[in-house]
Amino acid sequence: MNSLNYTNQNLQDQSFVGLDLTGADFGGADLRGCDFTRATLIGANFERVITGKTSRQVNMAILSVIMGAIAMILFGFAIVMIDSLLFSWLGDIYRKISRALVSIIPFVLILFQNPILGKFPQITSFFGEVSLGLIFAVMILLTLGLTIISFTSSLLFLIPAIVSAIVTFYLGRWLIESMQSRDGTSFQKANLTDANFSHALIENTDFSFALLTGICVDGWMLDSHTLFTNSQCDYLYWNPQRERFPHDNNFQADELKKFLSKFIKAEKSRFTRLFSF
Repeated sequence: MNSLNYTNQNLQDQSFVGLDLTGADFGGADLRGCDFTRATLIGANFERVITGKTSRQVNMAILSVIMGAIAMILFGFAIVMIDSLLFSWLGDIYRKISRALVSIIPFVLILFQNPILGKFPQITSFFGEVSLGLIFAVMILLTLGLTIISFTSSLLFLIPAIVSAIVTFYLGRWLIESMQSRDGTSFQKANLTDANFSHALIENTDFSFALLTGICVDGWMLDSHTLFTNSQCDYLYWNPQRERFPHDNNFQADELKKFLSKFIKAEKSRFTRLFSF
């Protein structure tokens, strides 16, 4: 049996990071949650595959927001306490040392700019979700408090309770939408030259920095959360006759993104999609 034959298999959450999978056959496989970062997938078959998030990834996203919010509170409290303690011990010397440490931060960022830039979108997205989750939790408590007061003390608090509930609703929706847009399957920096994605269902998939020249996209469907940031593609094939596009030249700047936009399918409700697998 071909060791690179994965046809019709459930491969959810499997890692193929950095592997040489040239010519591998994933036809009909469930690739939700798979990580193909930096993998070599030249000529691989992804016909009729499904990509996207898994229930495990969604649960981890929710847990990370909760734990991140708790950690942010504890970290902020610890920083304030340590800062006060060190200042009481060292006085102005501590302030001078602090300013010196702050001044070298730009040089540290330059020194580690490649790994920082590589993870920058994920890091900013994570901290954004954690902050939003923290505010959402505060607004829930505020809404409950105002509601209790309005029914036990004065109905004058009912209007601010309603306003708070509306704000809380929108914060919750924004938080869900943010988690919904997270990547599920990753092809970051993968070599997908001449790969076949015919009739594939592509959701929450990251093709950033991937090599996509010569891929076949006949009948594939994309969602709006699929990323093609800095992906490289000179041309592709877009119908059963493997008709080349562009016909004569190569893709110009932003032309690939515009061409692929025609494959974006109509999406279901954002709330139902987050919890459907």
